[in-house]
Amino acid sequence: MKLYLDRCRRFWRRCEPDLFIESIPVRAEFARTAEPVPFDERLKLEYKPIEIGEDWGEAWDSAWFHLQADLPEAWAGREIAMQLNLSGESLIFNNDGTPMFALTGNSVINANYTKDICQFPKSFQLGGRLDLYVEAAANSLFGVFMDEEPHRLIEKPEGYFPGKVKAMKIGLFNRELWQMRLDFEMLLLYFDTLPENDYRRRKLLHAMNEAINLYADNPANAAKARGPLQEMLRLPALASALTVTAVGHAHIDTGWLWPVRETIRKCARTFSNQLDMIEKYPGYVFGASQAQHYAFVKEHYPSLYEKIKARVADGSWEIQGGMWVEADCNLTSGESLVRQFLHGKNFFMDEFGFDVKNLWLPDVFGYSAALPQIIRKSGCNYFLTQKISWNQFNEFPHNTFIWEGIDGTEVLTHFPPENTYNAFVSPTELVPAQNRFKEADVLDEFLSLFGIGDGGGGPKEEFIEHALRLGNMEGMPKVRLGRADAFFERLAKHSDKLYHWVGELYLEMHRGTLTTQARTKRNNRKLEQLLAATEFICSLAPRESYPAEALDKAWKKLLINQFHDIIPGSSITKVYEVTEKEHAELFKVCEKLIADALETIGSADENAVSLINTLPYAYNAPVELPASWAGCAVTDGCGNEFKVQVEDGKVYAQGEIPADSVVVLRRGAPQEQPVLETRRETVLENELVRYEFNAAGELVRGFDKEAGREILRDGEKGNVFSLYVDRPNTFEAWDVDIFYDQEERTGAEIKSISDVVSGPVRSSVKLVFAIGNSEIRQEVSLRAGSKRLDFATEVEWHEVRRMLRVLFPVDVMTSEAAFDIQYGYVKRPTHGNTSWDSAKFEVVGHRYVDFSERGYGVAILNDCKYGHRTNQGNLDLCLLRSPKYPDWNADQGRQVFTYALLPHTGELAVSNVMHEAAVLNRAPIAAPGVAVQVQAPFQVLSGTSTLEVLKKAEKSDDLVIRFVETRGGADRIVLKTNLENVKLVETNLVEWTSEAEYEFDGGNCLELAFKPFELRTFKVVKK
Repeated sequence: MKLYLDRCRRFWRRCEPDLFIESIPVRAEFARTAEPVPFDERLKLEYKPIEIGEDWGEAWDSAWFHLQADLPEAWAGREIAMQLNLSGESLIFNNDGTPMFALTGNSVINANYTKDICQFPKSFQLGGRLDLYVEAAANSLFGVFMDEEPHRLIEKPEGYFPGKVKAMKIGLFNRELWQMRLDFEMLLLYFDTLPENDYRRRKLLHAMNEAINLYADNPANAAKARGPLQEMLRLPALASALTVTAVGHAHIDTGWLWPVRETIRKCARTFSNQLDMIEKYPGYVFGASQAQHYAFVKEHYPSLYEKIKARVADGSWEIQGGMWVEADCNLTSGESLVRQFLHGKNFFMDEFGFDVKNLWLPDVFGYSAALPQIIRKSGCNYFLTQKISWNQFNEFPHNTFIWEGIDGTEVLTHFPPENTYNAFVSPTELVPAQNRFKEADVLDEFLSLFGIGDGGGGPKEEFIEHALRLGNMEGMPKVRLGRADAFFERLAKHSDKLYHWVGELYLEMHRGTLTTQARTKRNNRKLEQLLAATEFICSLAPRESYPAEALDKAWKKLLINQFHDIIPGSSITKVYEVTEKEHAELFKVCEKLIADALETIGSADENAVSLINTLPYAYNAPVELPASWAGCAVTDGCGNEFKVQVEDGKVYAQGEIPADSVVVLRRGAPQEQPVLETRRETVLENELVRYEFNAAGELVRGFDKEAGREILRDGEKGNVFSLYVDRPNTFEAWDVDIFYDQEERTGAEIKSISDVVSGPVRSSVKLVFAIGNSEIRQEVSLRAGSKRLDFATEVEWHEVRRMLRVLFPVDVMTSEAAFDIQYGYVKRPTHGNTSWDSAKFEVVGHRYVDFSERGYGVAILNDCKYGHRTNQGNLDLCLLRSPKYPDWNADQGRQVFTYALLPHTGELAVSNVMHEAAVLNRAPIAAPGVAVQVQAPFQVLSGTSTLEVLKKAEKSDDLVIRFVETRGGADRIVLKTNLENVKLVETNLVEWTSEAEYEFDGGNCLELAFKPFELRTFKVVKK
């Protein structure tokens, strides 16, 4: 049998070159450019001839090729194809500049990811002469060639790519031979799925060998050779075979191993190919997500965009996924996730009149337990991913199930059992998927996403032909081309038969993405906070001056950089060069919008500083005032005096700034300033707490005076730095492996400790450490009236494949820790009792992680970190990593962040942890020399649910306010407004619905009830 099987495999490969009955060479000239040049400007370039085998560019170069050939008269009316392989990716245009076809000459992943033959459809009239322009990119589908574990002495760490002409010919296409090879391939793959002693193997082998005999080494016999193959293909599937809805798909990473610049062209290549497939195969459906990608095509390829709109209208093109991009769901804030839906769904509705009903995230690195509520309140009912199949330790127990979030919201969820979004519609994929489908006892259908993905492309002709052959084939599930939305609607009818999964969908992999590319993560966190503050302040100004367009663009720029390979830190250098530039621009945009708003709501006053607290919590941390205020009394508008401390030339003031309010500080007469106390004893202390440091800069004791108890475990130390060897088995930037703490670690050595400086506002000490090849500088401070110990940290980071962590061993008895997530928190075990528990050795937390026992707890807060380990009573924060792939320069240089230790009385839900975490992350907006003359329009008088958003509505001049219950319990708030003749109309997160109405009473107050972790949004409308 092996001898005949080898014959079959060799035959299938051997006859591929005969796909051209006859061919002629194509003449070519090219013009090389460093950056892409638009179609309309291609004729301005200088072209020169090029032949097969010659080089045309290096990594990330672009080029325009002009292809010409005179076709023989005998070819008229016959099927023509072109073979073009320029090594990288190519996009073929017609004469009016519309992209028509795309080709990919190289893939480092799989031969199925290449495409170098363009089968011209009947509608594409050559007219006896080939005359086309082709845009080429010197990169493969997956970027350029890079070593995935580069040695420290590597010469080209950012990769290389030889742009070389490998094939250029045009000829008569032998479709019968092409079809025969596809028949043959299906039987070969079917053969591979069968047990070794299965009788069908012998039948298949006989049919294939009979076809070879009939072919007789003559391409003209291809139709005859198909006879015995077709007999086997026509054998019907079992009556009990499952049904597969096969959706054409092309997952396109918005940025990854290529810059976003290249993604724009990947969208054009992919979408033009799929329009070609739709034309060639009636009944074929292609689906694509990510509104940003459609926006790219609309801007850069308008004629292609119009063709897409026509196909969306006729149903052959399916819009999928409600988000602006397929965003990371670990690191992105709650409000950013809302805006992903807000902008994504509004784009699709405005442009296509289409309401997307699913969240489509096949490749994201874990899914927050806050997502189900956000999904449903954004008008989506379904969720799709397959990424949890990548788990390292535990197999997820379901493929189709009801996912329940922290607030109890449920979402129908499907994991395609092929465990890929890059399927080829192959028996070797579909047979295991059918057997793997865990709900096969109650459901008879699952989804398949087929097509070239990650780098785009989508299904080739061959993949669709596979699907057509597998529609009713023995031994296979029944494959039907169709739409995902229709599949989900059918699935929903059986939802009562499905199991529930409660809580997060934790991916047991890619834990390093919680830390890698720290600057990107920090800027994202700061901008999430700043954009919310900017909207709040702009909402205080007259509505006609609200900068809706500028804020829309700003949010979309932030959202694109939350793509699931950008913010996690798994992209190349070129991506982060652009991201850092765009983040810097966004800071400037927000500053300008705030300044413009202040001009309309304030007046110049050199003796005033306006502080706008946009948080739903009172702000009582120190604020910095102009240096010229040194030595002067400082009061607020009510005459309350603020404490003032002048230190290192900076003026710090402290007093209470109420939630959602504006306080105008006044500079008073000069007054005697308190003398700052300095001492060598490294103790930071106030009336509530005492912290003691040793000569090594470690926290050796923390005593909570209010509670009368120690904060650290007896004999152990806090603020202990460890530098670990960080060499995961694979995926350097992505992964932290469970064994990282088994290798020898390096501690920090103290270089200097300053005197402690104490004043009426705060006390502080400065520490400098050396660790590895890096330096850590910290200002540790304790403010008056607070237990929160802040560690403002600056690191000069020069490590290679090392990970920096800081540890606090707290004296709290608990088996679970609470982690801040989007608009709520989730609890996770602090032990490894089960494989599911131990797999969570590195987990995500946003602004705080808390250990609480009955009546007491300790939290660690941060302003831009996400990776935590909480085993055995340790609060362990991951600060920095230094992988070398795919970004050789990842995280090198200056890093800035703050973390804080916060002991508290009461458990988390009744403590000040959430308050202090919010204060650490968003200071009031200070306006020196301006006296703001308005107040915020809403105030929460009672209750613990928080006002998170104040903005203008997307489609009207109404204000929108958003509240959330963050403590996990039912709550009632009393809301007061200073606006006249308004009412609240509840709406969903994308602001499309008008639901219950709420009237303010005579005192301009109303009461709102909240369920645990409930998120509610209201339009503020005129009565």
